[in-house]
Amino acid sequence: MPRVSVICPTYNRSRAILPTLDSVRAQSMRDWEMIVVSDGSDDDTDEVVAEVAAQDDRIRLRRVPHFGFQAGPTNLVLPEAKGEYIAYLDHDDRWESGHLELLTAAFDDGAQFVATRARKVTASGTVTTTADPLTMCWAPELQLMNPLFENSCAAHRAGLAESVGGWRESPVGLEDWDLWLRMTDAGVRCTTLLDVTVNMLDDPGTRQHSLPCDYDHEIARFEDARAARAAYRALTHPRHFRAGLEASRADLHHWYGSLAASGELVLPLGWEGGTDALTGAVDRHVEAVRMVWNNLIIEPKDGYVALAMVLGTMTAGHAERYSAHFRATMAHQQAFFEDVLPAGCVVR
Repeated sequence: MPRVSVICPTYNRSRAILPTLDSVRAQSMRDWEMIVVSDGSDDDTDEVVAEVAAQDDRIRLRRVPHFGFQAGPTNLVLPEAKGEYIAYLDHDDRWESGHLELLTAAFDDGAQFVATRARKVTASGTVTTTADPLTMCWAPELQLMNPLFENSCAAHRAGLAESVGGWRESPVGLEDWDLWLRMTDAGVRCTTLLDVTVNMLDDPGTRQHSLPCDYDHEIARFEDARAARAAYRALTHPRHFRAGLEASRADLHHWYGSLAASGELVLPLGWEGGTDALTGAVDRHVEAVRMVWNNLIIEPKDGYVALAMVLGTMTAGHAERYSAHFRATMAHQQAFFEDVLPAGCVVR
């Protein structure tokens, strides 16, 4: 029985999938199997994968009817995975050679669910971003409010996904965030590592750039679109940028500090300075991200018009939980909205 089963759904990737397969074959931890699930590919992807599988019997091709999203193919092969641990890899991402070795070491130390850091890389090899160390801190509340890590970064003990109902099958996307949250709700805890072991393709043509976002977090309600547009202009005006940034900073300092004090905050392996280093980490994150409300929309609702932030959640229930938690914990940003938005609107 292999230690790790690697599941890689693919569709019409052709020979472009070879660097992904090669990154698994180059792993320093050799005890793995890889199931490449062809989602009804109608090009030569299956032949390319079969050619590699003929050279390495740890790789096998599984063809399934076309779903158009990753969750369906993944669910079909999960029962076939033989490993103690399940790792996921998108067909356009690549692992550094020590990825599986680091994951299995964490599992050997008792972890249930493990994630490493990623960098985003263009097709030409240019690194565009690397995950901020702060985003590798973990707590149930952080998992509720943030995606945290994509599936190519993550692995879990066999059976955990099935125990919470498997991957939710929907073309909406954000399947990984949805599954990690359901695992968290079931009591699964995550171990994270600061090691950067995943190279994710950064390309406007990838699926994550075209996913529909059907849910939002309402900031305020207005009688008509004209009033909502005026509020949008006020909230995004450059003269309010610094005040909004400082409100975000204050909320993050309080939030991470509260999580640390409660004992719920899990610092990533490799983190230096303990919880005393959180203040500086939050400051660096805020200045790097330069938080602005650039994902605002004006949305007609039943009987009113909302000024809202787009949410990448997969379900209405998750969006409702997000909004409730934001309003309960982000007091400085709520106060900023009250101060900046025009009189007469209903701040949510």
